[in-house]
Amino acid sequence: MILLLSATPQELAPFLNHPEVTQGASLAIGGRLVTECRFHGKNLLALATGPGAVNTAMGLAALLETREISRIMQIGCAGGFGRAKVRTGDVAIATEEIDVHLGLEREEDPQSISPLPFSVMEKEGKAYRNRYLLNREMADKASEVLHQSSIAPKKGFSLHKGSFISASTITTTTTRANTLFELYCPVMESMEGAAAAHTAIHYNTPLLEIRAASNLVGPRNRESWELASAFNNSCLCLIELLKK
Repeated sequence: MILLLSATPQELAPFLNHPEVTQGASLAIGGRLVTECRFHGKNLLALATGPGAVNTAMGLAALLETREISRIMQIGCAGGFGRAKVRTGDVAIATEEIDVHLGLEREEDPQSISPLPFSVMEKEGKAYRNRYLLNREMADKASEVLHQSSIAPKKGFSLHKGSFISASTITTTTTRANTLFELYCPVMESMEGAAAAHTAIHYNTPLLEIRAASNLVGPRNRESWELASAFNNSCLCLIELLKK
């Protein structure tokens, strides 16, 4: 069984409304609705946890405690980093997740943090502080499949692969965006990725995270956001991957 994970129902709607997707029953797990569905011979569960790290960790943990999941595919929108050559509508695959709010404040530079002096999780001999390496084989394979499909040039967006950061406080200034890019060189910023990665590692379940940029990280200009394009483009990539 494959789990499709998002923060909001809107992020998965273009996939669930696809004519080749057969939706089944909806059931409550951990106080959240989970939808059974089938696509190209694959049995799937779709879960929208609600925005933010706590909702993501709670919803994902409750499901993984009750269902056998072979892999998690996290889909959604994010802020893209212009300095990483990301444009609105572009899609990126995460190679790692970095929680930028886990660490020690630096007195000389409050904009940045030092690593925690202790781990927040230990798994199979590895200590985790705020960086979570995702399944590299899955990320590389997804990138290969999407490039071979030519879905990006056909639909007018570009594909990227690299580090994602997670923040509970959304970045709204150029100064903060530049600081984060200089510290971590990320391609995307979201609120949920690190929580999903932490939970997936805890439960030994491989995670693939794919997001499309609804906006660029920095000053907020809601009029320039392209949420519908981000939802659609990330789901187009999901469809291509699930066909394989």
